[in-house]
Amino acid sequence: PKKTFTWKWTDSNFPKFGEEKTSEQLRESFNDWAKYAPITFKEVSRNEKADFHVAFADNSDGPGRTLAYAYFPTNGRIRLDPAEPWTHRYDNDGTNFRLVATHEIGHALGLDHSTDSSSIMAPYYKLIKPEVLLPKDDRQGIQALYGTKTPPADSKFNKRLQDNEKKIY
Repeated sequence: PKKTFTWKWTDSNFPKFGEEKTSEQLRESFNDWAKYAPITFKEVSRNEKADFHVAFADNSDGPGRTLAYAYFPTNGRIRLDPAEPWTHRYDNDGTNFRLVATHEIGHALGLDHSTDSSSIMAPYYKLIKPEVLLPKDDRQGIQALYGTKTPPADSKFNKRLQDNEKKIY
């Protein structure tokens, strides 16, 4: 499967915390998946071709209903409800943008809903702290589609090898 994806905003209708913070949160959402699978994401400008088109859609059903939706990989559209009380904080005062974006990106990458209630891919929104954002079920799901990310080499260990000029076979 494809391993490098591009994404872009297709509108400028951002939540009250603004474009900069919203974009930062969206980058974190893409990176949440890239931590566990050998996939990369690159933001491109609005006039460039992209795999994922992200927007706060005008077809809102009002706050508290459908928060967002995304299409599976062949389409690439991720739509968020502009009527939701979006927040960048991890509290119960609004709907956390990063959590919903991470969930929808999971769909856009090919993941379906999970029956594991602790999963970011569970069908209903619940507040999850960022340090436990992708539990085992989510990590296994993305790795089943894209493979396991190889951990980076220990640079301190490699530096010591170079300094001592010893080789390991």
